[in-house]
Amino acid sequence: MIEIDLLRHVKVVGEPALYGRTDIAPIAAENTRLLARLVAGRSNTPRYHNIICSPLARCQNLALDLAKACDIPLVVSPSLQEMNFGCFDGVPFDRIPFAGSPFDEKQNLKNADKNSQLTWSRLEDFFQTPAENTLPEAETLADFHQRVIQGWHRLVAQQLTDVKSQAQTLLTQCEHGTLAKPQSLSTPRRVLIIAHGGVIRMILAHILQLDWQQASWHQQLKIGHGSLSRICVSQPYPDKHDQQPQFHQQLHQEVKTIAMPLLEEF
Repeated sequence: MIEIDLLRHVKVVGEPALYGRTDIAPIAAENTRLLARLVAGRSNTPRYHNIICSPLARCQNLALDLAKACDIPLVVSPSLQEMNFGCFDGVPFDRIPFAGSPFDEKQNLKNADKNSQLTWSRLEDFFQTPAENTLPEAETLADFHQRVIQGWHRLVAQQLTDVKSQAQTLLTQCEHGTLAKPQSLSTPRRVLIIAHGGVIRMILAHILQLDWQQASWHQQLKIGHGSLSRICVSQPYPDKHDQQPQFHQQLHQEVKTIAMPLLEEF
């Protein structure tokens, strides 16, 4: 079995905005607190075998510090990057005008044509029906979903490969008498993913088989900063009559925890 923890990064230093591709730094004090919480947790939980994170600083900074502190292999995955919000990405909400209002020319935007697209009405349309209203120059919700879920499938497949390789090594050691009891065979492989709220919602919707296109899923499911969601992945017992079980068996994926806060209890 594989336990995969999905951890959202802490709050960032910028004003409230849609931060997707914008590489904004996390609040250092909160990052330090979360790191301390994760390191302290080693005393009562098994260690992580891998850390996988988004390439953006608000995720990667914590991943690098934790990997170094606990000597855990780290992989940076571009598929875990937050959704690209196009012209609205990184623009503070209080600087977005209502329809028909002049946009503040002091903002560092590329040209007047793009400025004219930055209105609350465009943003509100996206919030109400994100699958049907793509923001200017932004990633579509469908493309975002496809990127994240394809990355998830690759991630799970790699972890299953690693589990099988480790099990084979342990069994070989037992046969040769170099290992008395292969206790690690019954120990779940644990993986930590440090990513973004939108990415975590997409993965949860995929496993729970819920409609990721609905605005309510993105608006009503709160994935707090520094919160942890846990997924368990396992394979069914093989069918003796199945000549090609690797092609016909489906993985069992179960959501165990959603958005458990870590910082509030530390």
